[in-house]
Amino acid sequence: MSAQGLAGAASPAEPDELDVLAIGLQDTPAGSASLGLRQRVPTGGPAPPGLALVLSVRGSPHLHRRADLPAVRAALRPRDNEALRSWLGGYGDELIASGADGPALVDLVAARMRDAFPGDTATKGELSAAVTPLLPEVARPWCESCGVAHVAEGLFRLGTLFAGVELVPDDGRVMRLRLASDEPTVADAGEEAMTLLLRSFVRLAGPVAPADLAAWLDTRPVKALPVWLKPHVDELVDELVLVRIDGAEPLWAHPEAVAAEAGAPRSASARLLPPRDAYLLGNRAFLVPDRTVARTVWRALGSPGVVVVAGEVAGTWRQRASGRTLRIAVTAHRTLTARQRADVVEQGELVAGVRGRGERTEVVWEE
Repeated sequence: MSAQGLAGAASPAEPDELDVLAIGLQDTPAGSASLGLRQRVPTGGPAPPGLALVLSVRGSPHLHRRADLPAVRAALRPRDNEALRSWLGGYGDELIASGADGPALVDLVAARMRDAFPGDTATKGELSAAVTPLLPEVARPWCESCGVAHVAEGLFRLGTLFAGVELVPDDGRVMRLRLASDEPTVADAGEEAMTLLLRSFVRLAGPVAPADLAAWLDTRPVKALPVWLKPHVDELVDELVLVRIDGAEPLWAHPEAVAAEAGAPRSASARLLPPRDAYLLGNRAFLVPDRTVARTVWRALGSPGVVVVAGEVAGTWRQRASGRTLRIAVTAHRTLTARQRADVVEQGELVAGVRGRGERTEVVWEE
């Protein structure tokens, strides 16, 4: 919590000073990144122009510093078809079987996006429709659910990152995109870029197991390091240390995090963190040892937010708007003190404030 700016007094004064932005704050569902930012930088207000919402890790919306985007692009640019496969789901096998040059296709998709971007802003469907006719057949497989051939989902999402396409923050009902005013650049970091990104991940989200690194970067359900990622992990592992918590299997940790742990501030107050917050990255068995609770925290679809007390997940929460009332349903997985329950009520007001719709809040405690 301290490394990610969730320790109160250690939090930075300005959003763009927030270290966790090196790995990004995920915005799934829409608005999550704004709440994650507000929990770390209590000054409030909209995200400053130095931050950008883009499709980055796993093609998911993430809030990053604009200054970091060249390095993020360098890290996430696939070096070969095996690396690209991690973005493409089942279509990855089809692409590899075709013999096509996957990284070149990514570049082509990005170039066509910039050339054919329809208007000041566009929905995901509008941009896909504009780009698809300009691509070779291998890049636009038949989509059974849409009933049409269109640019492959993974190629589209990765292409936006290299085209300099950003998401327009809204209520999330429709993904709306825009072109950044500046030409997108890629840092000249070569093979080191991914190692640098992994180092930030371990320092901010550790301790971790190798499979945690793969789960963070791969769109497929993986339990081990994919071949393309292993060299980057091998390069990093010599500088990490093994730690063991409560007799569990040893995990990797960054030495800076281990050194800082003893002096990290503790707080007994309760916080409401959004679904998929960066706090929930890393090793799940370490973060939530109770497997029954873990299944409620990480769901394939519709994960809840979490109640965090003293650095531990103490419950989950969901929000639902009804007229001018924002109802926040909280399920505690351990006994909370009266003060902590009062914190949750105050946090409900904060959640409503981030939404910016002038709603009154109602906190409901569920079993």
